[in-house]
Amino acid sequence: MAWLKTLAETYDVYASLAGVEKNEQAILLPISHSTATAQIEITIDRKGTFQEARKLDKGNDAITIIPVTEDSAARSSGIAPHPLCDKLCYIAGDYTEYTGDNKEKYFEAYIEQLQDWVESEHTHSMIQAIYEYIKRKSLIQDLVSSQVLELDDEGKLTDRTKIQGLGQTGAMVRFIVYGTENPNEVWKNQTLYQKYGDYYQQKLGEKKLCYASGEIEACLDKHPSKIRNSADMARLISANDTSGFTYRGRFTSKEQAVGIGYNTSQKAHNALRWLLQKQGYTRDGAAIVCWMANRTMQVPNVMKDSINAYHGIDDFDMDFDTIDTVVSKNTNKQDTGKYFAEQFNKAVNGYATKIKVNDKVAIIALDSSSENKGRLSVVYYDEMGGKQYMDAILNWQNHCKWRRSVKLERAEEKKDKITCECSPSPREMALAAFGTQRSEWLEADSKLIRATITRLLPCITQEKVKIPKDIITAAVRRASMPQTMSEGVWYNDVLCVACAMIRFNYKEEEHKDMDNFLTDNATERNVLFGRLLAVYDYMERRAMFEKDETGKIKESRMTNAKRYWNAYSSRPAKTAKTIKQNLIVYERKLNGYELKEFEEWECEIMTQLGNGFDNTALSEKYLPGYFLQLDEMKKAFQKKEQ
Repeated sequence: MAWLKTLAETYDVYASLAGVEKNEQAILLPISHSTATAQIEITIDRKGTFQEARKLDKGNDAITIIPVTEDSAARSSGIAPHPLCDKLCYIAGDYTEYTGDNKEKYFEAYIEQLQDWVESEHTHSMIQAIYEYIKRKSLIQDLVSSQVLELDDEGKLTDRTKIQGLGQTGAMVRFIVYGTENPNEVWKNQTLYQKYGDYYQQKLGEKKLCYASGEIEACLDKHPSKIRNSADMARLISANDTSGFTYRGRFTSKEQAVGIGYNTSQKAHNALRWLLQKQGYTRDGAAIVCWMANRTMQVPNVMKDSINAYHGIDDFDMDFDTIDTVVSKNTNKQDTGKYFAEQFNKAVNGYATKIKVNDKVAIIALDSSSENKGRLSVVYYDEMGGKQYMDAILNWQNHCKWRRSVKLERAEEKKDKITCECSPSPREMALAAFGTQRSEWLEADSKLIRATITRLLPCITQEKVKIPKDIITAAVRRASMPQTMSEGVWYNDVLCVACAMIRFNYKEEEHKDMDNFLTDNATERNVLFGRLLAVYDYMERRAMFEKDETGKIKESRMTNAKRYWNAYSSRPAKTAKTIKQNLIVYERKLNGYELKEFEEWECEIMTQLGNGFDNTALSEKYLPGYFLQLDEMKKAFQKKEQ
């Protein structure tokens, strides 16, 4: 129940934002309210006289905040009207007349409920006007006259005509009431939110102990849905009827199993929905969000790479647009990466000083067996102090990193790439381990991605938790098959990501960084074989650098090292001899200096290998050995050419 209590407390922190629309951002719902997609908008005056109506286009403008009851928010069948805005079968008194479908009981339930609100002490001029209009039973007639609805040849309303792809009879209606207080839109009026909240509080049942808050308050057994999106019907808390055998044999009633207060449930679900929409990760069927629970401060997004994790945070003093300008003008990639790293690290250190000792950070991950129905489960939840969280995040970002190209996320649609050292996102790690290239990117089963991300979360938010060995093994296996992917995807999305994960566990196991990896492992067999593979690979690539008269490289194909890579990782000594034999023809294309350098590197590695030159399968350490040796050779030739 800790997550419910923390979310309810978060709602109290941001309560002043409830129902406030700001810069097209996600809206924190008021208590006793939900959202619905409206298809029709009706305008009336304060006396309830019809003025005009219009169809609504599908989009964010159609999303409408509506008051709901416990039953209407959870309805899937039966009669359970919303208190104000609802479908035609509830609010149109002439629905049966125009459709032939007897829905009189639906209208009677709606008008009776609305009348009770109108006659209460929490009434409002807007709902009084709507009540006066609705009880005239002319709603469909007015919509037909305004050409919003269309009748068939027999004068009946049918579903052949669609609104937002939905049949006319199922259209949701919202209201504008002119002549009352501003705003005139009922779904934006703060006073109306408060009036309905106070009214519905009086309608709640017996007060009991809330298991989440520890307070005595009105409890309920029907909890909100629409957590991940407006079409999401999956629920975090639900109870089967007595035929489901959910609690029978242990309790005599479902209330004995658990009791959640109405206000606590509303606050927690509304806060969770808002956080997910505002700053959460909702992809592959998963929903994950990390937030500051005790005050209004943003935290780094654990679901993004370390560069983009801070993008959009107001307290992060770094102008990404200015960085983009510097990157685009700077032609020296090494200088660009160094400049970016200096500015970024400075901004990160400045942000970390703003975290207070008593800050509380929480992270929650949700999963479900189906996309938009059934039940949601909390697959991961943790809360920690702000300093503890930042220490864990910085440890992750400083040690699970590798030099690769990443896109800088900005407000504009354009996204620039920059080459720098950064930690990959959890999803990139899952794809590196289990993805298969289709088109220009990696794809994998969504369930496998969700499960892998959930297993990686503790590695990010808790110090001294290593990345699971099987995930690294899978990523190394994928990186050992470069022939199954394009060069760019293999190098940037698989090899570099796998090396970043290896680096993180190396720090946890060896208690040192990879800054001097080749020196520290000068006699390590797996690293030496990785270096040897890099020598063979780059030797052939240098030989293929020969250009024709137009400046294009004459020969462009996969090297022998990459063709035999998978076999090399399993039987390195035997495969190394095969690759070396195939390189004889390419050695003739190298100039004297190049051939001399490659021979020296090869001789040095073979000398260190000694008795280790055998066919024992290589461990994951051979990958950073390959990468770093390749990097050293490129720098050596670049220095010579300059």
